[in-house]
Amino acid sequence: MMALKLTTQCAASMALAAGIALGAGDVSLRLNGLEIALNGETGGIVWLAYPPAGEFLAAGTKDAGLLDVAYPVESFGPMRLATRFSRAQITRTGEGAVIVWDPLGPSRRGVALPSGHVTARVTLRAAEDGRSVVLTCRIENRSAAPVPQVMFPDLEGLEPVDGLEHTRIRFAAGTVEPFAGPVKPKDAAPFYIDRGWKHYPASGYYGMNALRWLDFGGPRGGLSVFQKKWGTDDEPDVRTARTEAAPSRLRLLWEHRARIAPGASWESGEFWLTPHRGGWAKGVEVYREWVRRGNPQRELPRHIRDGLGFQSIWMMQELESDAARAAFRFADLPRVAEDAKAHGLTEIVPWGWCRYFRIPIPLRTELGSQEDLLEGIRRARAMGVNVAPFVSIHNLMPEGAQRYGGKAGSGNWTYHPELIPNFRPFYDNELTGTWIDSGNLEWQHAVAAELERWVNLGLASMSWDQFSNRDDANRTTGMVALVEKVRAAARARDPQSTFSGESIRPGSMEADGAVLDYTWNWVDYVDAGPLVNLLRAPRLNCNVEDSPLVVRKCFAENLFLNVMPRRPDQPNGTALVSEQPALAAALREAAALRRQFLPYFTEGTALGDSVVEDGTAGFVRGYQMGNRLLILTLNDRAEARAIGFRTDLSLWLPAGAGYTVRTYDAAGRLTGERPAAGAEQVLVTPALAPAQLAVFEVQAP
Repeated sequence: MMALKLTTQCAASMALAAGIALGAGDVSLRLNGLEIALNGETGGIVWLAYPPAGEFLAAGTKDAGLLDVAYPVESFGPMRLATRFSRAQITRTGEGAVIVWDPLGPSRRGVALPSGHVTARVTLRAAEDGRSVVLTCRIENRSAAPVPQVMFPDLEGLEPVDGLEHTRIRFAAGTVEPFAGPVKPKDAAPFYIDRGWKHYPASGYYGMNALRWLDFGGPRGGLSVFQKKWGTDDEPDVRTARTEAAPSRLRLLWEHRARIAPGASWESGEFWLTPHRGGWAKGVEVYREWVRRGNPQRELPRHIRDGLGFQSIWMMQELESDAARAAFRFADLPRVAEDAKAHGLTEIVPWGWCRYFRIPIPLRTELGSQEDLLEGIRRARAMGVNVAPFVSIHNLMPEGAQRYGGKAGSGNWTYHPELIPNFRPFYDNELTGTWIDSGNLEWQHAVAAELERWVNLGLASMSWDQFSNRDDANRTTGMVALVEKVRAAARARDPQSTFSGESIRPGSMEADGAVLDYTWNWVDYVDAGPLVNLLRAPRLNCNVEDSPLVVRKCFAENLFLNVMPRRPDQPNGTALVSEQPALAAALREAAALRRQFLPYFTEGTALGDSVVEDGTAGFVRGYQMGNRLLILTLNDRAEARAIGFRTDLSLWLPAGAGYTVRTYDAAGRLTGERPAAGAEQVLVTPALAPAQLAVFEVQAP
């Protein structure tokens, strides 16, 4: 049953206990356990709290926010219309409240305004899940001037709920500590324009704000916020601000490039606020349920689902003319595959096997014949290692791009280790590609025909450079449908064939999983626990060259390792794994542990560092599967040490008569087993060497 109460007394008593004095006309709500106080005059949020986690927000009457829009007018370009400048009409409803601003007030008085006015309506209601509160906003522009930008929700006065050190904003692919450091850097005199402000643009896998979800809080509790949209082209950016006057107060807002013309209206869609105990993995549960209900998780090829990672080799540099300087030839593919398999890698992505930016795709005959390539792929496949060559035809050389209306010379990708500098020297633009708009149907037809030609020859798997399902105007195009057509032909030839790619556009995580089995992005370790929690596809790559620590961090995070060892002073991917002994040992160890605990990674739920109830100096990641919990602990420091942390098992496992805690070493050997009577447990590893792993497995009754 929905937990809904509208009581001024309850919220007011909690606010007073926290030292917050609500005004006589303020409106207090309790919706699914979230305490909300609205300023009775402006309608801004003056207070947010969730008793199990504490107080989130406390704003002064003049600062209380909720909605803020840009309103550039001839008399004053920086003009804004906002909650804090307005008088609101607040109406309680059976399930929440409705706030109306008619008009939405200006930030400057005594300044000439266009005819008409802008009105806004925000609705707050308790969600049917019994856990969340839903906010929606509608703006009607009844004025003669446009509204180009909307900030909603605009939360002013957020507090460090878990102390300055442990309060974080957790994005889908990264974490920030919003209260860390001074507003103005010490001993510096920066231009004022960015002082106090931070910007987190909507992104794909190359940025933190990779999905329309974030969590504000810490290990003991927080507030998750997500926009209930998927696959549309209007992902909001996120911005934060602190002031020198109140550095321990944070403004957090979602920026929409709305472009509301005179006479037009704008709808925000639903923003869901989910308060929670524990870390972000509790707050993301509502979002995950919604995402997976609307986007059923497809089955990945087995070797991608179960595998530790893949190896990228750079066979020959694009500008190289001397075949003797190739790092690998087609005849070497079986040798590379044998070495990769010995280290737990199940796929190879060769770069430089062809000439790039050209349709048809021309083979690098310096590396062998077409039959040599196909025979190398067949022999590697027979060993259990798939080969997915890297293709790059989203950019085309000028002579080819002219067929599709591309603007010549739009991107210079000239590089070679003997150029100075290695990349884009002013005197050489030999590899200048022209970006072809994703929505170009003639180009799409040419791509489909060319890729299907290679599929029919025997190259059923491939990796795509600069994958984008958006055109230059950021509109969804038919790229996903195009690749599905190619993949259907590939699966007919090899049911376990793969398609991977470099995911580059904002919103790509919402669309690319339909066809990408894994990403090939230029990224090192990414703190992507929420993405792993939410999405089974694509698996997210993590590049590693020689670091055992990175191997173990990526393994613990369930990222898909892109292993590309190199020879000294040579390009990426020019060596075998076995040529790097420390890397090779770490891969063998991680591969064995993954096999031993595989169901946690493939069927369980990634909890990231949310298994830790308090701050810890170690790298800890958890997985929950049924009545079991797997916790991987890694010493990520340069000195040997034991790692201890507190965990509340009741957040993740069924309550019962007790728990069983098993410990394993980095080789997967059982080193101990003990009963644990209570849910509150302190787990401590033995002394761990730098980059050493230890494993805990907890089983409920």
